[in-house]
Amino acid sequence: MVQFLKRADAFLENMLGEGTQAVLLLALGLAVVLSLVYHWLSVAHPYSLDYGEAPLIDQAMRLGKGENIYRTDLSEPPFTISNYPPIYVVVLAPFVKIFGPNYWAGRMISWIASIGSAIFVAMIIFTITRDRFAALISGLLFTAFPYVIAWSSYGRVDSLALMFSLAGLFVLVRWPASWWGLIGGGSLLVAAIFTRQSFALAAPLAAFIWMCTNNWRRAFLLAALIGGLSIVIFTLITAATGGGFYFNIITANVNEFGMERLEWNLRNLRDATLVLLIIAAGSLLLAFWKIPGWALIVPYLIGASLSTLTVGKIGSSYNYFLELCAALSLAAGVVVAWARKISFGRTIYIILLILLVYQSAKLIQVTLVDHVEVLKERRGFVHELRQLENIVSRSDGNILADEYMGMATQQAWLLQLQPFEMTQIANAGVWDQQPLIDRIVNKEYSLILITYFPEYPVYTERWTQTMLSAISRVYEGHEFLAETRVYRPID
Repeated sequence: MVQFLKRADAFLENMLGEGTQAVLLLALGLAVVLSLVYHWLSVAHPYSLDYGEAPLIDQAMRLGKGENIYRTDLSEPPFTISNYPPIYVVVLAPFVKIFGPNYWAGRMISWIASIGSAIFVAMIIFTITRDRFAALISGLLFTAFPYVIAWSSYGRVDSLALMFSLAGLFVLVRWPASWWGLIGGGSLLVAAIFTRQSFALAAPLAAFIWMCTNNWRRAFLLAALIGGLSIVIFTLITAATGGGFYFNIITANVNEFGMERLEWNLRNLRDATLVLLIIAAGSLLLAFWKIPGWALIVPYLIGASLSTLTVGKIGSSYNYFLELCAALSLAAGVVVAWARKISFGRTIYIILLILLVYQSAKLIQVTLVDHVEVLKERRGFVHELRQLENIVSRSDGNILADEYMGMATQQAWLLQLQPFEMTQIANAGVWDQQPLIDRIVNKEYSLILITYFPEYPVYTERWTQTMLSAISRVYEGHEFLAETRVYRPID
């Protein structure tokens, strides 16, 4: 009788475990479907979805014309800053050259990069644990994050940088003892850094600690390769641009930091990913038992968490969470693999699966409420945006704009101003805004477009008070389309 009850209990546990696995896969599958629909609608949208898309298209246009995109002289127009390294723009430039200025190419690059990142997350977990289910869960979890879904729908640098960094980690995990692994993995990590400079922390730190557990000499060779190659490339680009690369990437990349902004973003992160944050904390504790991959997961979690704290900078958004999303997915993968293997962990494993089901549902809910609604609102402005585009197309091309500065790039016109970036360096005392003010006062611009979002006065971060005062004196507002006021010179 006792033996029968034990077998019945084991049978029920197995059934419950398999059922919970199926429910988890179903939930994550729904998240993937949501992601696919979201990306398709984003790629098909013909207008800007994010302020930062148009400047990158502008840089790709300039690069295609053979221009230096890292300028030091900002006393004359264009008043623009290229505050990221060049790899994303280099990848985007051929699409702009062949097909003309567009949004779909940059968004497709980001979308494909996000898929690549999910694959590398899964491959890292499988290489470390040899557990196919844990690898599948980790990859699917990454694709389910609302931050990943939304941000990889923009033509921005972050998704490509993340894919390079995760590819570098995979190569080093898969071939830690080979020269191919050392050189290939290190080069990919450098590629990530020269796509977005903030990727110089988490992945290189994790790669170094991981390599130390295999061969400390090779770890220091890897550090020398990443550091040396980065310094050489940085020096060469800076010299080739007459100091412009240093100025744009470092000197002009100064944004005010606010604790209130940091706290708000971290609260949103906690509310959306609480279960995964708890699991990640658990993976840190399990590191004392040297769970598979601890030497990679723990430093990557720490580095990604430190990078996340920079979300307190003005103008920052949830793209600062992308590395942490990858780190949380990796941590969940190793914990799932650990729970599946320990002799006493069947109950723990089932509880873990139930928590992940809840977390997956929460991620879907946040995506629907916080991001799908925003996308629907943007797409709902298409008719008004067409009117706005028609107004812009009839102008002489000498216009200023913020959120919809892409109206100029869509006409193949180069940008005259990036208001947010120039406002920040003006506030920091790095740039004298008087040349721009003089041009505004002299009514040299045929149109000025300023977007007024009802939920937050973001225009105050994109235009200095001096700029706004000058505009109000010699320009008057006319049409109001897609939350954007069209200002024309006063006769």
